[in-house]
Amino acid sequence: MNLLYTYDHQNDFEMKVTTFFGLEEILAKELQQLGGKNVAVFKRGVSVTGDLGFMYKINLCLHTALKVIVPIAKFNAGNEQQLYDAIKTIPWEKFISNSDTLMVESVLNSDHFTHSQFVSQKIKDGIVDRFRDRTGKRPDVDLLRPKLKVYAHIFRNEVSLHLDSSSEPLYKRGYRADINEAPMKEVLAAGLVKLSGWEKHRLLIDGMCGAATIAIEAAIWANNIPPGYYRNDFGFMRWNNFDEQLYETIFDSALSRIKEDKVEIIANDIDAPTIKKAQSNVKNAKVEDVVTCVNQSFFDLKPERNGGVLILNPPYGERLPVPEIEKLHKEIGDKLKKDFKNFNAWIITSRPEAIKSIGLRPSRKIQVYNGALECRFLKYELYEGSKKASKNPQWDKNNE
Repeated sequence: MNLLYTYDHQNDFEMKVTTFFGLEEILAKELQQLGGKNVAVFKRGVSVTGDLGFMYKINLCLHTALKVIVPIAKFNAGNEQQLYDAIKTIPWEKFISNSDTLMVESVLNSDHFTHSQFVSQKIKDGIVDRFRDRTGKRPDVDLLRPKLKVYAHIFRNEVSLHLDSSSEPLYKRGYRADINEAPMKEVLAAGLVKLSGWEKHRLLIDGMCGAATIAIEAAIWANNIPPGYYRNDFGFMRWNNFDEQLYETIFDSALSRIKEDKVEIIANDIDAPTIKKAQSNVKNAKVEDVVTCVNQSFFDLKPERNGGVLILNPPYGERLPVPEIEKLHKEIGDKLKKDFKNFNAWIITSRPEAIKSIGLRPSRKIQVYNGALECRFLKYELYEGSKKASKNPQWDKNNE
């Protein structure tokens, strides 16, 4: 069976940190900056090595992570009995007791195992039977808020077991109490800000802000606020080996690094009820000193500073007719050319017909996903005169 334990909380261990497609390199950079070892990118995630304190820190401090998953064991199993027997040998009492709750999810790519619910049930049986045999009492299943979430992945006959140290996805920061119908996830918003290359000494405009998620995530990053600051619960806090004193030390250290630098961010939306929700979110995130909410049409917005970064998340509902989408994006392109000279404008859209209608050539196209929608994040460099003139002011004079 060759069972291999990969987790030892008293030493360094491997973690897998998941993210949205297109944000892997951004996440890898974050992990390196936080002190991660053996950082390696894979599709929709990054693997990293660190100790227990590092696991606490990255759950608290990462901007572009969805979950921190901890591999705990690997083994081979060719049938249900071998799977069950291996599960029973794992010391689950490190994490929970016989009076706690658990849930199991399985993903299969195997000829030996073809029914994920049955596999999850077999793994659960192995865990609870270990407790029953040793203590006479067994943990219960809780599908809503278990103390322990176990993920199983089976490829052919190779079984990998992981624990979810985050529990609720890390995009659930906790500051967004009142949101609109289709809010952008906080992790994607943070990723877009980082992909845009915005630096905090420059003006940032979230031109069609909705819940103001992009603006708030930019403010959190600029002020070095740990994104997990607004939460009071992570999955690892329920494990038996949770070191509360170590976590408090890491939490206090993260808070001591919060900055109050002068940053200018504008969150603008045409809809009055929506901007009220945005203001509420900004207040909950404690970034009112950084983010100014403005209630007007984007097409009436005129930046007071010469240059900066504009990020637009225009409506691209799948049911909107093509002519309407094309008209909106042509108007956006005209507005950019007229009033946003010296800006880098970034637009996210899932509609290919919208890109052509803008009437400008993007200097970058980055593939990302907003929920299930495949999108492009497009960069437009808006120069005062010609591109050559912006690079060499003398060029314009010599060619008049």
